[in-house]
Amino acid sequence: MPLSASPAPIPSTSADTLRLTAPRLMRQRRWRDDKRFQMRRIVILKNQDGEIVGYRPTIQQGTKEHRRDYYQTFKITPEVSLSEALRAAMDWRDLTEKKLGIDPGSHSAACSSKPIASISLIVSQSPPYRAHWATNQTADGAPKIRVSIGVRNYQDAYEETVLRLAQREGIPPPEQIPLAPPPRRDQYRRMVKAGLPDIPKPLPARSRQKCRP
Repeated sequence: MPLSASPAPIPSTSADTLRLTAPRLMRQRRWRDDKRFQMRRIVILKNQDGEIVGYRPTIQQGTKEHRRDYYQTFKITPEVSLSEALRAAMDWRDLTEKKLGIDPGSHSAACSSKPIASISLIVSQSPPYRAHWATNQTADGAPKIRVSIGVRNYQDAYEETVLRLAQREGIPPPEQIPLAPPPRRDQYRRMVKAGLPDIPKPLPARSRQKCRP
């Protein structure tokens, strides 16, 4: 299921006009600093090398069957610089918030906690060693999320899973999606045998022990 079936239209105005018409907003106390407030509801898009390639402002309105998600992607191109793409994403978000009557600093009740469901890496035990990221089914019957690794690389599949999980749980996507956790050694060996590209190497045993709570 895509992130949204009803993206909001892009205002047909120039970037300069957007900067002039976007509302001037004051940071609310719930935001720890101005930078976090300015980047609210904006997902930073990165390629497999970790380079920023664009921005995607995403705004949710309503819950469950009444929920609608509005988003627009602003990519960096030879004609659009990183700062211009970010500025356009911020302007689109500000104007869309205003159009929908959404308080710029608000969080929905469903957004006050992290997702209960976790994301796991699954690799089949026998050839052709299929691999995917998956979440569990929730108590209220929400379906599992499963994103295959192959058509998408390891990191891209993880990011897609995170975005779909955020949508399922009714929370905004993270401001910046982290790197996918590395596989276990046995999973790594099977994925390498399957010829899957860009698989990170497992952490050394000592590093894994340090990561345990």
